[in-house]
Amino acid sequence: MAKQVITVKQKKFADEYIEIGNATEAYKRAYSTKNMSNDSINTEAKRTLRKPPVKDYIDQRMKKIEDAKIPKQKEILEFYGRVMRGEETTAVMTDQGVVDVPPEMKERMNAAKELMKRYPMDNPLMQAQLRKLNAEATLAESKTNESEDKTGKLMRFMDKQDDKSIRKIINRLEGSENND
Repeated sequence: MAKQVITVKQKKFADEYIEIGNATEAYKRAYSTKNMSNDSINTEAKRTLRKPPVKDYIDQRMKKIEDAKIPKQKEILEFYGRVMRGEETTAVMTDQGVVDVPPEMKERMNAAKELMKRYPMDNPLMQAQLRKLNAEATLAESKTNESEDKTGKLMRFMDKQDDKSIRKIINRLEGSENND
C-alpha cells in the first residue's frame, strides 16, 4: 500500500491548526467553505484532522517545535562558558540609563562548577580546583547573606527611630569624621 501524501490544502489546514489550535477555523482558512454550514465545516475539520498524512504532518511539526524549545547540551555548555568568562550580561537600569552588567563572581564560579561537573574528574588538580571553587562560592554566598542581614538590621533600627534621634546619630557620625 502506497503512503498517502499530504495535499497543499491539507498542509495549509495543518499549519493553520498548529498556529490557532481551532480545527474549524483552520478549515475555513484552508478550504472554500462559502456553501457549507457551520456543522459541515466542523465535521470536515475533525475528519481532516484524523487523516493519516495530516495527523503525521502535525505530529512531526509539533515535535520540531518542541525540540527547538529544549536547549541542547552543547548550547548549555556554551552558555555556562560565557557566564564563567563574564561574557553574558544582564541589562540593568541605572541613573545613566540601561547598562549591560556582567555576572557577579559568585555566578561565574557557579557556572565554572557546573562545567566542571560535566568533565571527567580523574585529574587530582581538577578535583582540587573544584574544591577551591566550591569553597569560594560558599564564602561569597555567606558574605552576601551576612551583608544583607546587617543592612536589614540597620533599616529596622532606623525605622524605629524618630527624627530627633536620627539627627543625634548623624551629628555624632559627622563629629567622628571630623576627628579622623
